[in-house]
Amino acid sequence: MSTTINGKTVYPTVGSSSRSGTRRTVRLMCAKSDAASVYEWFVNERYYSSIGSGTPIQTNGYFDLNASSLTYSEGFATLSLVFDSQNVQGLSIGSGATADRYDPVYSLSTMTEERPIEQHPDFKCSWAYNLYELVELDGTPSAVPAWAATDTNPAAIHPGYLWSRTPPSSPDPQHEYIQVQAATDFGMDSYLIPRPVVTSTIYYRTRQILSSDIQYVGQLKAPPETYIYPATASCWLVTSCDIQEASDTLLSVTTTYQFCAEGYKTKVYPVNA
Repeated sequence: MSTTINGKTVYPTVGSSSRSGTRRTVRLMCAKSDAASVYEWFVNERYYSSIGSGTPIQTNGYFDLNASSLTYSEGFATLSLVFDSQNVQGLSIGSGATADRYDPVYSLSTMTEERPIEQHPDFKCSWAYNLYELVELDGTPSAVPAWAATDTNPAAIHPGYLWSRTPPSSPDPQHEYIQVQAATDFGMDSYLIPRPVVTSTIYYRTRQILSSDIQYVGQLKAPPETYIYPATASCWLVTSCDIQEASDTLLSVTTTYQFCAEGYKTKVYPVNA
């Protein structure tokens, strides 16, 4: 049984497709005059799912030129071709070609984060705290002070008054704290904020990657696709950037960006616009 490679007829030998670990060795015979043309047709580190036409031989691996060989005998030539399912070529950052690069694939995942209610931008103490006034025993409390409706700091000092979720202890035997205003939303101790995460995945057919596709983790940069969220750089933090073998034939560069509506502190995270 023969097959055709680069227009030349080749014949598999006995044990022509042996496997050891991740490596497959294909042994072929052909006319000596055709051997160089067949051998030079293979490209080092290129992935071949099969070789030959007519009756192809399954290889499913990357051609390893350094492990392969071509030998001549008196009447014919023998080719020993090695294919490895693991690409042993080292990563080459910055030398990638767009022809070997697929368009980015984006995804959006909206998670939430729990925060103390005091951090809400519209927070008022009266939402979650009762207001107490310090009065003499059996005394009469005053009218609710006007500032109680707009106060935003439950730890602020107001002489004679105290914000608290529970009744405070009396400071001395002659005085006691009397509740003068109840919390409007007692028990609302926290709230959820959205934490959208955009993921960008770029696939390569080779191990040569454009350096521009690798983002610095811990820097602020808006992803190319932000969906319904603003594309302001200071609102997006790069939280991970991974390079992985996606399959026998693909390498992936995956970057995650996390959104913060109020923006990240630029004195902590540098902007990479």
